[in-house]
Parts: sequence; C-alpha cells; structure tokens
Amino acid sequence: MAILSLGLAWGFLMHSMGWSQSAFYAQVRALASGTSQIDRWHRETGDKAWVDGHFYSVKAPGLAAATLPVYLGLDSIEAKHWARDAAVAVHRSSWDPWGLPHGLPFESSGSGRARAPATQARVAESAPIVWVLTLVGCVLPAIALLFAVRWVAERVEPGYGTAAAITLGIGTIVMTFAAEYFAHLASAALGFASFAVLYVEREGAPRLSLVAGAGLLAGLAVCFEYPLGLLGVVLFAYALARGPRVPRGIAYAGAAVAGATPALLYNLWSLGSPFRFAYSHAVAELGRSGHAVLGLNSSGFFGITAPSPGAAIDLLLSGRGLLTLTPVVAMGLVGAALMHRRGQRAEARVILAAAIGFFLYNSAYWQPLGGDTPGPRLMIPVLPFLAVGLAPAFRRFRALTLGLAIVSGTMMVAGALTHPLVPSDGIASWPQWLIRGDLEPTVLTALGVTEPWLAILPVLAALAAAVTLAARATPRGQAGPIGPALGALVAWGLASIVTPSIAGDPEPPLGGGAATLGLVMLAVCASALTLALVRHPPRLGGGPRWRPRRAYVP
Repeated sequence: MAILSLGLAWGFLMHSMGWSQSAFYAQVRALASGTSQIDRWHRETGDKAWVDGHFYSVKAPGLAAATLPVYLGLDSIEAKHWARDAAVAVHRSSWDPWGLPHGLPFESSGSGRARAPATQARVAESAPIVWVLTLVGCVLPAIALLFAVRWVAERVEPGYGTAAAITLGIGTIVMTFAAEYFAHLASAALGFASFAVLYVEREGAPRLSLVAGAGLLAGLAVCFEYPLGLLGVVLFAYALARGPRVPRGIAYAGAAVAGATPALLYNLWSLGSPFRFAYSHAVAELGRSGHAVLGLNSSGFFGITAPSPGAAIDLLLSGRGLLTLTPVVAMGLVGAALMHRRGQRAEARVILAAAIGFFLYNSAYWQPLGGDTPGPRLMIPVLPFLAVGLAPAFRRFRALTLGLAIVSGTMMVAGALTHPLVPSDGIASWPQWLIRGDLEPTVLTALGVTEPWLAILPVLAALAAAVTLAARATPRGQAGPIGPALGALVAWGLASIVTPSIAGDPEPPLGGGAATLGLVMLAVCASALTLALVRHPPRLGGGPRWRPRRAYVP
C-alpha cells in the first residue's frame, strides 16, 4: 500500500513538457504514421538528429514503442479534443507553467519568433496526451521497480524492504523522473529485474532458463536506454559467478542479444544499418532551419571520452550533485559494505561495480548531469541497487539513514511540486516557486481547479500516506544515538550553503539566497524533529504509556 500510494502521487502530477518529452512524443507520432522521421514535429524539440535530409528523434525506440498502443487508442477516441480542453483549464490557473516562457525555447528550433508562440501552444495541448503515456510508460514501471527493490531488500534484510523502496521513490531523483516522459525508469526497471531474476536463481538449484530470462531482460533494457549495456556487462559477471560458467554465459549472452535486437532492427528500418544510431547525428546548434550545426555527440565514443575529475566532482557536489540533493544514496554504499562483510559478497560486488561503472561513464560523458535535470539522471539505473543497500543501513544505522532520507525526500518533493527540470545554475528557483505557489499542474488543475495549492493537495496526501504506511511496515526498534545523525545533518546543511563553487559551478551548490537557505533549514529541522520523536516518543497525558487490556480467556 505504501508503494501504491506513492505511485498515486506520481500519477496525479502533470509535469510541463521539455525537449526530451517532446522528442519521445514526436517519435511516437512518427511510428503511428508508419515512419521514424519526425519532420512534421521537429520544431517542438531540440533533441533531434539530421540524417540524409530528414529529422529523427535521438532517443532509443523502447519507450515510444511501448506506449505506441496507448497513443493509438487515444487517437482512435479523439482524445486530443479532451487534451485541448485540459490545456485550456491549466491556462486558467493562477499559475500557468504550460504557457511559459511564451515560445522562447522554440525561436531557434526552426519556428522563429513569429511561429514560436504557436509551437508553444501545440506543445501545451499535447501535454495531457503525454501525461497518459507517462502513466503507462513511466509510472507503472516505477511502481514495478519499487516492488522489485522491496522484494530483494526483504531477502537481504527482512523487515526493511519497504523502507528501502520508499526511500528510493521519494529520496532520490526517481521522485521526479517517475512522472516525467523519460525512458530512465522503464530501463532501470528492466535492468533491476534482470538482477532480481539472477538473485532468485542463486537461491536455488542452477537453472539456465532463469539465466536466459535475466539476459533477455538486460537486453530489452538497452532498447529503452543504450547505456544499460554497461549494466548488462556487470550482470553478466554476476551470472558467471556460479558454475557451470560456459553454458550460463552462452544462455545469458544469447538471450541478451535477442533482447537488444529490436533496437538494432529499428536502426536498420530507420537509418539503413543496425549499427547506425541517430544519436551520432544529433543537432548541436538548431538555427532557423533546425539543424545549423551537427555533431553534438561527435567527441570520443558517442560523446564519451576519458573520465574527468571536474565532472566527477560535479556529479557529487555541484548544485545538482547526488550528495548535494540526495545524500541518502551514500548510505546505500554503506549498506553494500555491510552486505559484503556478512557474506553476501556477490550481491555487494554487483552494487559496487554498477555504481563505479556508471559513475566513471558519467564522468567521461561530455554532459555528466544529463542537461537541465534535478541531479545526474544518467545515474538512475544504479539507484535501485543502492536502495538494496539501504535496507541493512536502516537496520544498522537507523537514525543516520532516516535523517538523511528525510533531507533527501524534502529536496526531491520540493522539485517535484514545482518544476523538476532546472537550469544549470542549481535549484534556487524551487523554494522561490514554493513561496509564490508556482506549482506543477495536477489532474485537478486539468479539471478546472485554479488554485495551485488546492490542486496539489492529493499529491501531498498520497505522499504522506506512503511515508506513514512505510513506517508501519518497518519493524520498531531503537533508533540509537542521534548525535552522529544530527552532526551529519548540520554538515550537509553547511556544505550545501557555503561550499564555494567547484569545477566551474557558477553558484554554491544550492544556489544561495534566503529562499534556498529556508529550504535547507526546513529539510534539516524536519529531519531533526523526526529523529527526536523517534528517539523520545511523546507520552499521552504525561503518564505511563497506555497498554491494551488483556482479553479474558475463560
């Protein structure tokens, strides 16, 4: 129930459109028209490629293909009329994020200043349709991912699986991307499902069918996000950690190739070669025609060169770094170390290898944070594995893990309620939007509720229910000394505010300013108060705790 409540909160949000969402949506419409060319819609996105005289989405085909039946169903019932009415209702709200910034992003994408407002209007009218596609292609996979994380974490540390799953869903960037039309959650769910299948297989007698199933899932994950091939390599080593290695390797690798084949066939159909990717022809500068300069990812291997120390620091400590916004992920590594020490070495090594591999990959990519996002979105496939480590961390370091989880959740909820896709100067806009009541639309907004805080109430209620139910599902126990946890909270708060710019970051990690200071203080105080209540629960009436009267048994 905790996971389903969180899924309800995700599904109620109707986020604004961005270039990535529009690129996926253009890809869906192209497939519905029997082609992969997005020439008709290229002005609505900057995430596009120019190949042989046509525009293509740079995205892998998995998410578009998975949500294509939903789009066709919506199109058959003429849902675009409903979407237009919903967009009009959102425009009537006291805060209209779908109507901003009045065409400015589209002036250079081939629309020009005259066409830009019309392009912006079309994008706004498509947002309700994209919201339905998001429910199927993102929210449902995110819910399935949390159930899978809970299942594995319960076997690693009985009783703490729900806490680990809900922390993953609220206290990491999963909170924001579960409701965004991106492919990260679907690919991460498939990748983690591959790990879960191998985990099941290791608990019993060797079964090549399960090994092949894990390989198939790992291959399918690549169809949604190409970098998931890196995770497939890590899981291949995990599959070979148990004998007999040759047949297991053949079963896993063969099934993985079969799972990735749809992406190769898509390239063959679309670009004439299975190994020709639109990503390598991405537009670097849009210009009036939409393709002034090509070669956005031309350096190195699809934009990947050697790991950069500056990029590594940005991934962790910049304004949108992992430790800056979601410090609880560090406890996932602590939990992995605990797993290794008590004998779960293979699983701990998978967690560490995945974390190190994707960290190095992101450090070597020309855009380590993945654009204007609330954290390094390309690290999302690692987060479910770190969440498994949160289960033993909650049991061994309950106060510290809980304190950092509350801080992380506060920051991510602030982003999800306002506008998750932030500019490169950090998240200073989040608290400012919260103060002004500039919140993301919800289902109620589309139904005519014009007050943003009233429209967002169901999301807050669902989040509160998820946290409460997760607490009820977790065994009660001593929180232990809260001094180290309070010290960690203070250290995080100070570092987030006063740390100087690092590796060219133009602002302190959280952007500075009184509003940002207030958000940080809110997160720290909420965490400290919760720790105090857990450590010293209040007694009703000042007397002894009430105990139920023992039932009379004759």
